[in-house]
Amino acid sequence: MDLHTVLRSRITAAAVGATVLGVTAALVPTVSTADVSDGAASAVVTWTDSAADFTAAPEGEFPLTDQWYWAALSDPTAGGKITDFATLDEDGVSVSEGEGVGLVRGLNNPVAPSNLGALVAGAGAETTGATTFGLAIQEGGDTSAQTVVFAAGDGDAGLSGTSTKWIDPSTGTTESTADLAADLKAADAEVVGYVVYVGIDITAEVPAPPATDEPTETPAPTETPAPTETPAPTETPVPTDEPTVEPTDEPTTAPTTPVEEAPGGELKSLASPLESDAQALAADASGSISALRIDDTTTYFTPQPTAAARLLTTSATLTEATTTGVRVQGSGFAPNEVVTAAVGDAADAVAIPGVQFRADADGNVSGTIVLPADLVDSAGTYVLGLVGLSSGQTAATTLTVTADAATAPVAVPVPGTATFTG
Repeated sequence: MDLHTVLRSRITAAAVGATVLGVTAALVPTVSTADVSDGAASAVVTWTDSAADFTAAPEGEFPLTDQWYWAALSDPTAGGKITDFATLDEDGVSVSEGEGVGLVRGLNNPVAPSNLGALVAGAGAETTGATTFGLAIQEGGDTSAQTVVFAAGDGDAGLSGTSTKWIDPSTGTTESTADLAADLKAADAEVVGYVVYVGIDITAEVPAPPATDEPTETPAPTETPAPTETPAPTETPVPTDEPTVEPTDEPTTAPTTPVEEAPGGELKSLASPLESDAQALAADASGSISALRIDDTTTYFTPQPTAAARLLTTSATLTEATTTGVRVQGSGFAPNEVVTAAVGDAADAVAIPGVQFRADADGNVSGTIVLPADLVDSAGTYVLGLVGLSSGQTAATTLTVTADAATAPVAVPVPGTATFTG
């Protein structure tokens, strides 16, 4: 077993589940229980950076799992690879003007309205151009009753934690996260996944809420007291016929138009994003997404970095290593994640108690590690490893520990009688 495997199993397993270089078995917890603080990494960090990480959305329904599905918005059933319609590079998932892709991810377990706040508490994204985020909503456990509620706002797909505003594409109204949760509860609905539309600003396509109906003002039958002026009762039906025809016909049809034309309002299944109106919403702007954070998971769509570690001094005496410590630097970790350390040999490693670094915004760490005397108790070559608790990124370097310098014996005076001759 190599050191990287040992480090992951010994240090990260308890923190993030079965982790293998940032890909976990439980990417989206049912309910967030982590304390979300500004600048702190989410509990789980993963990189989705190749075409193999995206599955083409099949026609019809499919299991709502924690994997990423994709579809070309101009032709949701085109199939192929996502790289046929988008670019995957340092900018993340990017599309040019005239193209657009929908990214869909289901939750392993639906999130109830009462937990909506926890789900989006740390929500955020790094985007450019036209990019929109939405929550996939399902009513009453009916997979045929799915729709999308989009985040409304400028920049970063409209996400800003619990302050995010949500726009219902079928009505055009905007509401807070708390109000959305109340609406979901009233409709016996829950969140079953989320979507990202790259290359389209959905909120710009959503019509404004329909104006309040005014038919109640137009019928004016009450203004027909004319019959009292002339003794011609046979003529009175004329004013009552005309006012009642026009006001009752037009108001009943106008309010339904925004619902029929609403983007996403006809979403039948998460397998076919914007299936009914993708042609009408052909992308007219470029866009990209490089990172997305929802609940306790952050997904980076940029290339996964290679973690590395190095010592400023590659050797130290036994006393130096266990008292003053050694300086270490690391790179390639997730931004702002907690990085721990372990020491051992190429076959085994043990976590060093009390050692935790916080990576900076670029994923770099540095600091001094004092090696425990019970783990480093003799001269030799030791492997020092760094492990990212959120990402599972590991890096290792070697330290040569030398024996302390021999101490010269101290002369001890011996009492006696000195004899001189000569």
